Amino acid sequence: MIAVDGIARRLELAKSLGAAHVVAFTKGSPAEEIKALTENRGADVCIEISGSYRTLHEAIRSTAYNSKVVSSSFYQGEGAGLFLGEEFHHNRVNVVSSQIFGVSLALDHRWTVGRLECTVIGLAAEQKIGLKQLVTHVFALEEADEAFRLLHENPAEVVQVVLEL
Repeated sequence: MIAVDGIARRLELAKSLGAAHVVAFTKGSPAEEIKALTENRGADVCIEISGSYRTLHEAIRSTAYNSKVVSSSFYQGEGAGLFLGEEFHHNRVNVVSSQIFGVSLALDHRWTVGRLECTVIGLAAEQKIGLKQLVTHVFALEEADEAFRLLHENPAEVVQVVLEL
């Protein structure tokens, strides 16, 4: 697994959670580095979660021929920085949309939201996935304004904020 981010803390966390390689997008083109790490093939699957059109384009550039980009983001406004006439078209990259809640219609004959939630909770309980390491800040619900201020003013300090009831 290769993790890409621009924040050192997140790259360190990715490495501690099992990423074989980490790439800082602030130091050049992640696509070029991913291609170099994969003997110029590219990644079998890229998961894009930033919501940036430029980053979606870079994920497409990072993906191997006839492979997949899973877009787990919500994109708004004009698609500046996304160029579909380049690697996307020539490399037959399949871009699919994913959402944080719900089950793909292609899978709903086997999966329900309840099964999905139970599976994730079960994996966490069995310590097969680590979720606690992702929480860097906990605020009381009454301190939500401070949590949002932290996210807005110092995003490099945060991986995940939790509000307690």
